[in-house]
Amino acid sequence: MKKFLLQIVLLCFITFSSNGQGPKTPPCGIFEVISNEVIAGVQFPKGNYKINVIGIACEEVMGDSGIFFQFLQLQDNDQLPEPWRYLKAAVGAPKFVKGPGVGFRVERIYD
Repeated sequence: MKKFLLQIVLLCFITFSSNGQGPKTPPCGIFEVISNEVIAGVQFPKGNYKINVIGIACEEVMGDSGIFFQFLQLQDNDQLPEPWRYLKAAVGAPKFVKGPGVGFRVERIYD
């Protein structure tokens, strides 16, 4: 009985402390943005950004040939390439999605 109660308490603590927000997997890595950029109307000041993915391989998003780098190469008023879109209503760090359950999150980290 004590073990059962302990499991319930831990489950409640995890549920309420995380609020279901934020990434559920480890980040792909850190991406350095070397100059101030705008993607889909969102400011990305120069600095380091942690990238988390959902339903897509890290290799597709990271690096000089990755999707995030391609987004940084767009002009300020350019649209994202199809089928990508920016989730304006998403809570927290900026999120880009390709479809249901496929996308990535870009969170600025500070030194």
